[in-house]
Amino acid sequence: MPLRHARNSSDYVGGCACPTGNFYAEIRTGDRLIGLGTFDTAHEYAHAYNAAAWPLGRPWRLMNFHDVYTAEEAQEVAPPPHLITEEERRHHRTQQRRLLIAEEDEHRHVMWAERFLEDVLAERAFYTDAAQRAEDRRQSHRERRLDKAQRRAFILAQVENPTIPPDDPR
Repeated sequence: MPLRHARNSSDYVGGCACPTGNFYAEIRTGDRLIGLGTFDTAHEYAHAYNAAAWPLGRPWRLMNFHDVYTAEEAQEVAPPPHLITEEERRHHRTQQRRLLIAEEDEHRHVMWAERFLEDVLAERAFYTDAAQRAEDRRQSHRERRLDKAQRRAFILAQVENPTIPPDDPR
């Protein structure tokens, strides 16, 4: 049974909902904040909080579930800890290497831009001119379509209401 005075979105003490839909559990002991991990459901993180709170000597009334009376019972119902596999470690190392490469690339680009300022200015001028030429082409195309539509409307109006007399020899 969850506590009624809890102030987070899951109605349990010791954690919060993540934007990913998972739940993160943590417990404070003195001046330290201990992360208990990420869990799929609020119920799992509440059990993990209880299992960590018993050894720290938290009062029974501050526990998430009041049907657990000992630390051993709390450990039994707590979800197993998430074990980091070797595949996850490799994936993390790969991501870290990619991040370092991207940061180094940004750093070198900034150094290049400082060293070759005239090239940066020429590149910006080129793309500004290219954008202006593209806009000019679009405007010209719009004008041609409007002119064509106006000529067509004029011709249709002439067919319906001719201004040239029918006996004109032209």
